[in-house]
Amino acid sequence: MNKGWWRMMLIRNKMMGIAMVICMLATLLPGVGFAADAKFNLTSSAVSASADDGNVPGNTVDGDLNTRWSASGDGQWIKYDLGSNKKVSFIKIAFLNSTARTSSFDIQTSVDNTNFSTVQSNVTSALVDGLQTFDFPDVDPARYVRIVGHGNSLNAWNSYTEVEIFGDASSGGSGGTIVNVSTASALTSAINAATPGTTIVLANGTYNGPFNITSKNGTAASPIVIKAANQGSATIAGTGGFKLSDSSYITIQGMKFTNSGTAISLASTDHVRITRNKLVLATNTAATKWIVLNGSGSNYNQIDRNEFGPRTDLGQMISIDGSGGQVAQYNTIEYNYFHDAAAQTSNGGETIRVGLSGLSMSDGFNVIQYNLFVNLHSDPEVISVKSKSNDVRYNTFRNNKATVTARHGHNDNFYGNFFFGDGTTSGIGGFRIYGNDHKIYNNYFENLTTAAINIDGGDFDAGPNGANYTSADLTAHWRAYRVQVTNNTVVNSTGTSIATGTSYTYAPVDTKIANNIAKSSSGVLFNEYKTSNTVYQGNIGFGSTISNVSRTSSEIRNVDPLLAASNGLQKLTSSSPAIDAAVGTFSFVTDDMDGQTRSVKDVGADEYSTSTINRKPLTTEDVGPNAP
Repeated sequence: MNKGWWRMMLIRNKMMGIAMVICMLATLLPGVGFAADAKFNLTSSAVSASADDGNVPGNTVDGDLNTRWSASGDGQWIKYDLGSNKKVSFIKIAFLNSTARTSSFDIQTSVDNTNFSTVQSNVTSALVDGLQTFDFPDVDPARYVRIVGHGNSLNAWNSYTEVEIFGDASSGGSGGTIVNVSTASALTSAINAATPGTTIVLANGTYNGPFNITSKNGTAASPIVIKAANQGSATIAGTGGFKLSDSSYITIQGMKFTNSGTAISLASTDHVRITRNKLVLATNTAATKWIVLNGSGSNYNQIDRNEFGPRTDLGQMISIDGSGGQVAQYNTIEYNYFHDAAAQTSNGGETIRVGLSGLSMSDGFNVIQYNLFVNLHSDPEVISVKSKSNDVRYNTFRNNKATVTARHGHNDNFYGNFFFGDGTTSGIGGFRIYGNDHKIYNNYFENLTTAAINIDGGDFDAGPNGANYTSADLTAHWRAYRVQVTNNTVVNSTGTSIATGTSYTYAPVDTKIANNIAKSSSGVLFNEYKTSNTVYQGNIGFGSTISNVSRTSSEIRNVDPLLAASNGLQKLTSSSPAIDAAVGTFSFVTDDMDGQTRSVKDVGADEYSTSTINRKPLTTEDVGPNAP
């Protein structure tokens, strides 16, 4: 039985007394004892917030559901200081107007009030009255609890009437040990002695690596944590960073990496979190991966809220590799800031690479989301996907002389991304696609100088099932089958907006291009370089040559979509002919680029709506070591 079942018995069963419940549990689990989680008593002086509208943060601990804290805007937070390190088990929140609207938020904890870890993200409240319980794996230790609001289902306001925090005041890290180190040798010794729950804290200074972490295993409730005492003030230098092998449940946090060679390598290592670090490595003479996941079973790792760059040499900033034909799986790369990679004369400078040619027929289930990519010119592929069944979503790309490329593999999804160029620098593009059954939807492109979406031709045909190949064919550009391109918006870009069959021999097969908007004053908007059986339906083109092949108005309608600037994007106005005009059945398109629900669907990436915007182009405040 898990702790959630115990809590249900102790907290939610109002028909039984506590003694009766304990007696029943003693019967069910003879010889097992436990301590019930208690509510921490907090005063108004223990509560602070990023902002308020006069309804102050202390109102959330006054025991009165008629008072509240309120602040408008995505990312506004309220924070609770428990006074010392404790075990935090769950929280309860009561929301203003909670039966009429849902609220969205993240729950974070910290021991130092600087480095916060997200224990639950994108949580949504229920349409019920009173306090609601939000449970998560116990955090031990934690001193600060922060709730980061993302508005509610009607508007951008975050309004909480009461907040209660539950846990064990007698714990606070009693299951682990805090080890303070100030030298490289002390760090090595602490790593070798670490057990589940150990937190190794690096004092300000320089630590020359590499540091080997072998067969070290924390647990989900008690990870091994290696962190800087002050974010960015512990520097990893020397000839290498951290080399992890056959390990699990380890966190590497808050450091600055300036070493030569690789900063962090994971080999057959799972459930590792790499968070709030800055990587600006020394220049290497050979191609170098800054972070690499390889070996068998390097799965379920998280790389979040780091800064990568600038970079002047060759290699990937993150490379998800694998072993034995299987790419590493179920890894998440999110809320990172990648910037300023100089152009290289050799191939192999992708910012992120997910797989390799020899791994490309394996499923990855990896997710790249909520990252910011700026001025990355080191390779024509800013993200290179070389495996199957991955998601690239909700990222923002600015002025990269590169594209996001489905280079090898099948069934990858690319949606909800924002691409921006300066309108003049050559080579700033969107997507380049090879292989079968990819989906590209809800993406926004502006001021690009090469194709926003290029369903390219191929120099090898593996057949409609992708099954007719030998290992020697894995490096080829595979003919595309059944790619779906729907509900994207391309504005003010030079050259082609959506292209098919640009290069090589074999034209795409059974591609669908539907419900897209292309509005630009130059170039061919829908450019078919090769004859194919591509289906066009419900698209809007305006401002330049619509297509180089004759298309009916039901395929591409030549009409002004009536866009207008809104928060830095060109979006639908109330009189746009795109509203309610989408055709066909694309069940995977359930919301738009803003995260707003689609009902009767509009053409393009934007659904005309006055409801709360849940996603928008990212800035440096949203990502990197100081992100919420």
